[in-house]
Amino acid sequence: MLSAEAYSFRLKSRLAISLSWIAGFTNVVTLIACDQVVSHQTGNVTHLGMELGGILLRKSGSVDHALFFGWIVTAFLFGAISSAFMTEGARRAGRASKYILPMSVEGVLLSLLTLLLVQHRHQQGVVMLASVTGIAAFAMGLQNATITKISGAIVRTTHLTGVITDLGLEGVQLLLWWRDMVHAAKAHRMGRTLKISRRHPSLLRVLLLLSILGSFLFGATAGSVLYIQIGSPALLGPVLFLTWIVLVDFFTPIADVKEIDPTKDKELIALFGNITSMLPPEVGIFRLAHHKINRPHHAPDFGSWVDRVPHRWRVIILVISPLTHFDTDTAASLLRAAKTLKSRDRTLVISGMNRVQFKSLVDCGLTRVIDLDNFVPDLEYAVARGINLAESRPAGLL
Repeated sequence: MLSAEAYSFRLKSRLAISLSWIAGFTNVVTLIACDQVVSHQTGNVTHLGMELGGILLRKSGSVDHALFFGWIVTAFLFGAISSAFMTEGARRAGRASKYILPMSVEGVLLSLLTLLLVQHRHQQGVVMLASVTGIAAFAMGLQNATITKISGAIVRTTHLTGVITDLGLEGVQLLLWWRDMVHAAKAHRMGRTLKISRRHPSLLRVLLLLSILGSFLFGATAGSVLYIQIGSPALLGPVLFLTWIVLVDFFTPIADVKEIDPTKDKELIALFGNITSMLPPEVGIFRLAHHKINRPHHAPDFGSWVDRVPHRWRVIILVISPLTHFDTDTAASLLRAAKTLKSRDRTLVISGMNRVQFKSLVDCGLTRVIDLDNFVPDLEYAVARGINLAESRPAGLL
């Protein structure tokens, strides 16, 4: 599921890096074809201000130029607005994936841009120029807003001013942390210091920002070479890549953590009938859910889920499918979630995992936070374990 809450840092990073080269590619193709950068709104607003200033002074300003730059900025803005309507509308409608639609629309827009660029070579004019740059700017606004939502406003992909600024800030933070660690560490512990630094947030952030910068540069370079060599069909590369992203999300989704309603869940009803009469109010049940039932899927980022757990629940059952794939980041996020729940005097029971999943979670250290008795094979045992834990807790802790 393409969701800001579902995405782990690694998956957010992969998507941001992937989309960055598309932005660089589209930007350079539009620049070569129309002599205009469509995603750099700081520059476009600067040009707009310069033209307006010239008009006011009755000197060098041009109304046509002012309208042109205003059009590009407006198209980019409406692209972002469209993304917001699509994602928020999908969320309110309870759709499985909130970002398939805007990513698909971007693919359609780039396909249309390909056709318009073919015409642009043979048909010059204000209308054609406005159409090409407007569609390109709209697509970039749509992409930028979409990745902003997916990443939780961590990264942008269509321009690099913020990326380079953040790179400078994070780079200094990382260098200062390294200096402090080196000074504090003894000689025989230098190796451990370097090992720890590989997981430091600043290093991960620096690597992400460098990758986005490199991806954008790659896209701009590849776009210039391919457009000069083969013309408009060069944009079919980004279109096919966006199609691949959408298909991957559809067939191998990212699950989200959903609260189970005991009165409506078919599995619970089949096992226990009217479970509400026997389930203590302090026990809550969550399940990993997605739109492709009985298909392999990625585990989500569990960090945001912890904050959604109702305060009244002191024992939380998390139902995991054997088809759920845990990578290093998602396993670590579950570990952090378990630590957070434990610090809040809550108990986590995990149900349904297979041996491979259990090994991944053991390797990340989860068994040091959750008792082995709280890893159970199926939902029936998990409910029984949850009830037992709730009833055994002192009244003052419930």
